[in-house]
Amino acid sequence: MKRSLIFCSLIFCCCFSLSAFDTSALQISIWAPKAQLVPEKIDISGLKLNLPYGSNNNAAGLDLGLVSINGNTSALQVNLFNRAGDNFSGLQVGLINLSGASSGISVSLFNSVESISRGVDVALFNTALEHRGVQIGLLNYCEFLTGFQIGLINVVTRSTVPFFPIINFCF
Repeated sequence: MKRSLIFCSLIFCCCFSLSAFDTSALQISIWAPKAQLVPEKIDISGLKLNLPYGSNNNAAGLDLGLVSINGNTSALQVNLFNRAGDNFSGLQVGLINLSGASSGISVSLFNSVESISRGVDVALFNTALEHRGVQIGLLNYCEFLTGFQIGLINVVTRSTVPFFPIINFCF
């Protein structure tokens, strides 16, 4: 018991000392920005726990919890709500996934990418300005497509065929 308490104290102290270097290996967040282990401006490279809400400029590694908001994210991100304001790369799993740009796999009820989405998006509703890869869902929407859409309603507004059910593709 005494050894595990000393070990936990050592880890806790290391996290505080790492925050002086603009990066931390561990973030535990109750409510950002006031109740989290390290400030928002510190980048996380390791484990980020959002219990329930955490926010950082950049996160890389494993991002778990209820609500996660980051500027850039390169991670396995599993939360109910995921938001990468600038760029996301990796695997994103949640009820709602939002990102500025996306590269990788996004799985949710609702995926939305403000600019270019590269990879695979699987959701009931997928939206992107431009998608390069595969969108799989009930409703798939983008303005530009290089790849496939598989779903009940598939919309590519800047295409010779702007709507096609079941499967749609552009190259």
